Amino acid sequence: MSAQPAKISNAVELPNSVHQLPTGSRALRRTSEQRWIELTVGVRRSQQLPDLSDLDDKLPGARTYMTRDKLASQYGADEKSVAAIEAFAKANNLVVTHKETVSARMGLAGTVADVSKAFGVTLFDYSHPKLGDFHARTGPVHVPPEVAEAITGVFGLNNHRVLRRTLQSRTVEASAAHAARAWFIPTELADIYNFPAGGAQQQCIGLLEFGGGVDTGDLTSYFQTIQQPAPDVQIVAVDGVSTDPGSDPNSTGEVMLDVDVAGALANGAKIVTYFGTFDEKGLVDVLAKVVSDSANDPSVISISWGWDENENFNNSGVIWSPAAIAHCNASFLAAAHLGITVCVSTGDDGAEAQMQDGRAHVNYPATSPYVLAVGGTTLHVRKNASGTKQITETVWNDRGGGTGGGVSDITPVPAWQNGKVVKSINPGHFAGRAIPDVAADADPATGYLTKSNGKLTVVGGTSASAPLWASLIARINATMGKRVGNFNALLYSKFGPNNVLRDITAGNNDVEGLLNGQYPAGQGWDACTGWGSPDGKKLLAAFQGNPTS
Repeated sequence: MSAQPAKISNAVELPNSVHQLPTGSRALRRTSEQRWIELTVGVRRSQQLPDLSDLDDKLPGARTYMTRDKLASQYGADEKSVAAIEAFAKANNLVVTHKETVSARMGLAGTVADVSKAFGVTLFDYSHPKLGDFHARTGPVHVPPEVAEAITGVFGLNNHRVLRRTLQSRTVEASAAHAARAWFIPTELADIYNFPAGGAQQQCIGLLEFGGGVDTGDLTSYFQTIQQPAPDVQIVAVDGVSTDPGSDPNSTGEVMLDVDVAGALANGAKIVTYFGTFDEKGLVDVLAKVVSDSANDPSVISISWGWDENENFNNSGVIWSPAAIAHCNASFLAAAHLGITVCVSTGDDGAEAQMQDGRAHVNYPATSPYVLAVGGTTLHVRKNASGTKQITETVWNDRGGGTGGGVSDITPVPAWQNGKVVKSINPGHFAGRAIPDVAADADPATGYLTKSNGKLTVVGGTSASAPLWASLIARINATMGKRVGNFNALLYSKFGPNNVLRDITAGNNDVEGLLNGQYPAGQGWDACTGWGSPDGKKLLAAFQGNPTS
């Protein structure tokens, strides 16, 4: 089913705006022309955001981050571009719902008929076995010449899923005090990973969520069970999205994993859960909220959602659009300039992301060069005859799930990874952004005690290791009285090579066994666990310029 989009006189094709339908999409009908639709429009910045080269080689104590006022005034939305888009909206019967200078975005809304005419598209309703029901258009977006340079992306014309996560859980049969268990109460991992002592009450951790909600009853009960004070958890519903925990129990389980792990390990930090929709517009809008949120002012963010950066269903339709990746990367860069560390899980489907197409795959947003990509391990702690703890940590790969990791086929290798990482094993051997950067316990067999839907459950996945790392960063920030921000360059130039982390050298992440184990663990960085799992006190000392052997 297809139709020619409305023609715009002298229309200009918007760069990076081509959208192809995922194979398997079934057209149901033309989207009702009277349906009201809300869009987010990326706006050209007054100046391009600078890279991080002025920060990369500096320890936190020597860094000066931007304020939100400076970000808005010097690098925010260009005023002439905003005015041009406002005029464009008025001429096309569209409503400007909001303007946000610091994140360089605007909200436009109107009927499908007016939106379609304004952007030269035709919308249909579709159904897909993996993505569910959604509306979408095909081909590029077209706009009049007067806004062609003002608009950097249009999000909301397609609302299919681009973010997912699968709960890696096992029902708890033993009590929390069971001596023979292999899983952990999250607070136990603070000792195992040598977290620095002290509270983090002045810190704020942001958790980005795209479904479900926070079950306050389970939250209170859980922290009573582990005999810890419950954290201060605030809920921010972006664009009015539902945060009802009962509406999506599976996603609520994931949300509660994030909250339980961060709340147990961050030692007093405030937790803000930012909820958005699971499409491109949802991620764009939630990141914009984080960047603009001066009230909560998070110093670290954890994201445990993503999807293969170039999944294309038989070479016909990529999940992520180039415009969305570019806009989100700009938001991650803006966050880095504010001193915000962004921890992103690499996924739980191994090096192939269970695509079974003979190629390696990696998830976005973990492949963004402005985030800390967090992989997963299997962690065993035993006591010998003398009572000394013996820690064994390997790559998480249980042949049913395993740590994501590999090399991007679309994002070039950042300068700080040059000569430190491998190239893609896919045809062409692209030199791309390699992940993960770091790792921590993720195997559900050695997972984390959490509570959701009224039940205590052991949960694993890199969905757990990401908030663990976020909690560690919050503690380090609190101890130093200074934000560490984005420290990827320091990690690859100093911390990793100097064994600040615990190197993981055994295993691979070829979950399906179809890639001949071509991303094995080994000494130094690898595409399974990055530079390794944390030694919190050694990492703190390294940030302070006092590395310990």
